[in-house]
Amino acid sequence: MEHPNGCYAATVAALSHMTGREIADQLKVRQEDPSEREYRSWCNSIPILVDVIHRAGLDELTLILEYQTPIGSRIDAVLLGEGRTTGKPLVLVIELKQWSAIEENTAGRESSVCICLSRAENRFEERLHPVQQTLTYAKHLRMNHSNVADGKMDVRCRQFLHNFEDKEQLFQGGYQAYEALRHETYTKGAEALLAADLNSLFSPDPRPDVVEQFLTGAYVLGQIGFQDLGNVLARRENAAMLDDQIEVNRKICSMIDQLHSPQFGKHLLIISGPPGTGKTVVGLHAIYAYCLKYGPSWQNRGGCIFALPRSRTLSLVIAGASGVPPAYLDAVPPGRDLVVVDEAHRIEQLEATMTSLFRKANMVVVLQDDRQRIRLTEEGTVEHFRQFAQEHGIPCTVFSLASQKRAGYLGSYVSDLDKLFYGRQEQPLKRQSALELCCWDDLNDLDRRLHGLLSTGRHVKWYAPFCWEWTRDTKNRDIKIAQATGDFEKPWNPFPREEQYNWYAGEKEEYLDQVGCIYTAQGLEFDDTGVIWWDDLRWDKDIHNWRIDLSSNWDTQFMAAIRNSRASEREIVELVLNTYRVLLTRAKGSVHIWFRDRETREHVRKVMGF
Repeated sequence: MEHPNGCYAATVAALSHMTGREIADQLKVRQEDPSEREYRSWCNSIPILVDVIHRAGLDELTLILEYQTPIGSRIDAVLLGEGRTTGKPLVLVIELKQWSAIEENTAGRESSVCICLSRAENRFEERLHPVQQTLTYAKHLRMNHSNVADGKMDVRCRQFLHNFEDKEQLFQGGYQAYEALRHETYTKGAEALLAADLNSLFSPDPRPDVVEQFLTGAYVLGQIGFQDLGNVLARRENAAMLDDQIEVNRKICSMIDQLHSPQFGKHLLIISGPPGTGKTVVGLHAIYAYCLKYGPSWQNRGGCIFALPRSRTLSLVIAGASGVPPAYLDAVPPGRDLVVVDEAHRIEQLEATMTSLFRKANMVVVLQDDRQRIRLTEEGTVEHFRQFAQEHGIPCTVFSLASQKRAGYLGSYVSDLDKLFYGRQEQPLKRQSALELCCWDDLNDLDRRLHGLLSTGRHVKWYAPFCWEWTRDTKNRDIKIAQATGDFEKPWNPFPREEQYNWYAGEKEEYLDQVGCIYTAQGLEFDDTGVIWWDDLRWDKDIHNWRIDLSSNWDTQFMAAIRNSRASEREIVELVLNTYRVLLTRAKGSVHIWFRDRETREHVRKVMGF
């Protein structure tokens, strides 16, 4: 049995008659260039697991190997059948490990384990704790798989470390958080116990319908949405966390547990990372953890608050999506335990804002990205937050997120953009991302493409830099660009206020024709975007650097701040680069770009490989 995501599915009986190499060969032709180490792992581990399931008397059940999830991870094995006692479809997530030993947990990390890859070469690597791996997979299935979600199928987890002898190491010290789940982990010598466990879980009768439903189920990706604000405030779970998010979340939760202790005092947490790394996921989960421990905070009014710097569009979008209006920082009520501040790089007058905030709250979590600062007056950088904490004697912890989480598709895209913009990269990059990048010669052709995507149910938006006068009337076509196929004309910036959320949601096709600017882009995301790259930012190959031209800039507040400051040209260039970086990172499916300047187009296409 085959499946387009590259996994291999067969009955346990069929697999038990195959050698490890035969099974590995089946997987090899379905995977993209697996490493020799991975191939050997399949040869060695899978037959051992198959033998245990065979001993459990479950030959008629189906085992799926190397099941690919949209979050970019592969589940080693999934056993499908019917629960022996429940009669319900049962999905068992199995994590296979060949580890024979782990290193001492000197770093005190709770969710990752240091393993030795080669003692001869002194090579070690951090890997996610096997219990945490299966927890993440199971949560992702329960929340995002259309035929598993809402309790349609039971999901259970097991970890099988068939070469590992000292099971106690996996649950002592920093790993005590997993103690309650140690019964799900089996190590060397416990094969008979695992077989008995599997026999107690599953009926031996085959369930081909369960296999079909599992393999054909659609994924509604667990990308955090602002609708989840209402969920977390009501103590309902939000999206599955991955990789470095997990470790950050555990440390934040341990602080939340101590919030009401007399010695806690004040604390500032900075969660920094580029677009798509999951800052909002971690921030909302902090609210969930607080509400789980201390009680729900209905309508954002309890002991924890989700807040924003002044941002009309984002505030209206969050309120429209979740039914919960976020608080502006200057309106946070006193007596709070926890305040989570999204888009914190946009904070102006940081000293006064944070001083006021810490009079009202004990623990403040700021979610920020230095390279999403797009005005000189915005002061929410990591350096400025650190400096404030130091000057006020407030303990400060900084967490940096790096792994791209957004639908599992961005991959190296944002880091490659950073090399293009800030590293002045000139040589082609080997971009590793499923995000589609397209260059268009004609804006009208691109417009038809975006409307076509919209007609298929995609969430689509047009964006451009602030290079046209804003008349504040969507009846006016403020953007006019001559094209060979006829002038490209669009309204500029969504207006009025009461339609901001409707414009974001794209409930009418006409909303796609209202081109958004940087201020209607920050903090938002879509399936697909079209971006106009104007000549306010051009690549000059003669000096191997970016040039800016603000003569066409109609952002009056941005230009006034420049005139009234002593900012260097380098600072101003960086703000323009940040603006384009934001515009180019709003999509999780495809980005379509039209360039005004030919030289810039050829440079970007060469470096980014499209």
